Amino acid sequence: MFRWQQAEGKRHAFEGVFPPRPEESFVALCGAEVTVTREDIPQLGGHWFDPTCGGCASTWLNRS
Repeated sequence: MFRWQQAEGKRHAFEGVFPPRPEESFVALCGAEVTVTREDIPQLGGHWFDPTCGGCASTWLNRS
């Protein structure tokens, strides 16, 4: 299952069931290792949406 998660100024996609928590890192579909902050999670008072990562979007479309 692919999911989207904001991290490090972009909206990245990853494979997994559960979203990462603040201060956790994950490897995005684009290959970048990114870390989630509290500000990346709307339910914790963060903001949404930074631009979508082009590499993640491309990989997502090619795998769908």
